[in-house]
Amino acid sequence: MDADGDNLAEARHTGRLAPLPDHRHVGAPWWQELWSRHSHITTPLRQRGLECDIEYGLSAYIVRASLPDDSHLIIGPPQEPSSDRPPGDPEGWIVTREHPDDQALFEVIYDSGTPDRPEAVHGGSVPPLIHAIDLRLAQLGLLNAPDTSTTTPPRVLRGYARRDAAAFLAEHPLPQEPLPLPVLTSFLSALGAAETPAEVSAITHHLAGFTAPVLDHIARHIVGVALWRGQDHRHTPQAQRLLREAAQSIRTAVVKVTEADLENLRAEYAPVPAPASAARKPTPSLPPAPPSSSRPGTSPSR
Repeated sequence: MDADGDNLAEARHTGRLAPLPDHRHVGAPWWQELWSRHSHITTPLRQRGLECDIEYGLSAYIVRASLPDDSHLIIGPPQEPSSDRPPGDPEGWIVTREHPDDQALFEVIYDSGTPDRPEAVHGGSVPPLIHAIDLRLAQLGLLNAPDTSTTTPPRVLRGYARRDAAAFLAEHPLPQEPLPLPVLTSFLSALGAAETPAEVSAITHHLAGFTAPVLDHIARHIVGVALWRGQDHRHTPQAQRLLREAAQSIRTAVVKVTEADLENLRAEYAPVPAPASAARKPTPSLPPAPPSSSRPGTSPSR
C-alpha cells in the first residue's frame, strides 16, 4: 500500500473509522490496490462514519458511500467519455446522491469534471470535494462533520497537499534550501565580553535594529498569505486569524526586546524608590495576669 493506505491501516486500529466493506473481494490484492488508490476519498468519509465501497461504474471505478437515510453517494470521475487516467486520479470528480427506491431523489452535489461548473477550477483536488459533501449532508441533517484537524494526522494532510500541488510547483518552483541566516556571531561574541547593563543594552539595541527589517519583511509576506486573493480568499476564519497573529507576533518580538532593554536601563539608571516601610507598631504588652482564683476576702492558701 502507499502512504495513504498505511495511514488508513493505522486509523483502523484507533476505532475512528467506519468498518471496511464485508464481501469476499476485500482480501484480494487487486481490490486492496483499488482501495489504496481511493483512500484519499474513503478515509475522510469513513472518519465521518460513512461506510464506503469501490465499484465499477460505466467506464471507471467509483466510490459508493452509504448514508443514514438509506440513500448513497456515488463519487467518481466523469463516466462519459472514458479517461485513460489511473483509478483514483481523475481530471475531475462528480458526486451524486441517489436512492435505490426513490428515483426522484437524485442530485448533483459536486462536479469538477464539467468545464462550465464553478467547481471545475479544483479539477482532481479532493479537499474541496469533501468540503462540498460536508456542507450538503449537514444541510440535510445526515452528518455532523467532525473536526478533521484532530482526526486526520497532519502528515496525511501534508501528503494530500503535496500530491495536489505537484503540477503547480512544477510551474512555480520554490526554494528547496533554507534561506541564508543573517550573521550574528559578532553579537554573541560581544555579549560574552559584556560586564555592565550599559554594554548589554548597546548589544540589545543594535541587535533589535539590525534584525527588525528582516522580521518585518517576513511578517509582510505572512500577511500576504493571509490576504490570499483579497476578498475572494478561501482561508477558513481560524486559519486567517492564525496567520495574522503570526505576523503580529513577529513584529511584536522586536518591540518586546526593546521593552526588556529599557526595563534593564531603568533599573540601572532610574530605579524606582522602594516605598517607605510602614512605621512599626509597638509590640502590644502582654495581657495582665489572670485574676486569682481565690474568692474575694480570703487569702490564698499557703
